[in-house]
Amino acid sequence: MSKRKLQIRPLQVEDYPRGQRTNLLLPLSQRALGTPVQVPFIVVRGAQPGPVLGISAAVHGNELNGIRIIHHLLEGLDPDGLRGALVCAPVANVPAFEAGIRRFPEDGVDLNHVFPGKAEGTPSQQYARALYKTFIGPLDYLIDIHTASEGRVNTMYVRADLHSQSCREMALLMNPQIILHGRSGDGTLRNAARANDVPAITVEAGNPSVFQGRMALEGEFGLLKVMTALGMIKEPGLPDSNIREPLICKSSRWLRTRSGGLLETHFALGQKVVKKQLLAEIHNAFGEVTASFKAPSDGVVIGMSRNPLSVPGMRFCHLGSLGEPAPPKQPRTGRMVRHLAETGTTLLPERGEPPST
Repeated sequence: MSKRKLQIRPLQVEDYPRGQRTNLLLPLSQRALGTPVQVPFIVVRGAQPGPVLGISAAVHGNELNGIRIIHHLLEGLDPDGLRGALVCAPVANVPAFEAGIRRFPEDGVDLNHVFPGKAEGTPSQQYARALYKTFIGPLDYLIDIHTASEGRVNTMYVRADLHSQSCREMALLMNPQIILHGRSGDGTLRNAARANDVPAITVEAGNPSVFQGRMALEGEFGLLKVMTALGMIKEPGLPDSNIREPLICKSSRWLRTRSGGLLETHFALGQKVVKKQLLAEIHNAFGEVTASFKAPSDGVVIGMSRNPLSVPGMRFCHLGSLGEPAPPKQPRTGRMVRHLAETGTTLLPERGEPPST
């Protein structure tokens, strides 16, 4: 039997025919038996030249909504009417997906903390390196779709570097409930793309381990708006009634319990709260209130725990601090802004109106 080392190289969009969709299974790693771990990619190359947009999902193995969002988008997409190309990674973390868990199974690591990975690193680092080299290289823009982790639920929100006008515009076009500012310097796929000069945002679309129809529709709606603004597709005639004004958060924090017992929350997803508002109570086994927790500041609930069993230090409320982030020392623009300037496209004429192309 011949020894064959995996050959990892960036996807070459030019290798695939114009006006067609191509489904791929690429070997990016190996199992203990030496059999390949094949990762699915979808390349939709338009009939006309244009930007290359990457869409990824399931970087955590239990994040299913992004897979459905990609499927919905592709079902209605005509490659002949597309300018540029879509490169989709619907199941980025195949080992975790097959195991039905969030983290990379071989070493228990969160894959979204080790990008861009290492060629001679740990199992998760080597897998991350192979995915990064294959997927990020051909992209001009990236939208990475996630969900909440187990035991928690999320609003439809976007993480983006609001100091980058390109990322800000993509975040607004995704039409979320909330946009949370952050550069993301913590080993995420978004940060690895940014370091490669690829404007990127993270879409947090709902809850783990389930398909949520509403999230799939909202995610598809947002992706179509981004593609329209980039000139990849013609205006699809989306209903203005679905467009909303997202709340902008300059930062956020997770509030944690300080005692054990049964947790009862007094807030809802997306709710605005005020400082000192009662957010949660802890009950003991006799039903007595043993602790209460109040909002440390005004804010909006981005996400929350659904687990009523509390131990000290458990996260129970992801609270966003409303407002624009402080301006950076040096303003940044990026590829999308340059593209719009070159083409004369007005991306966001007014909130509530579709962008012109």
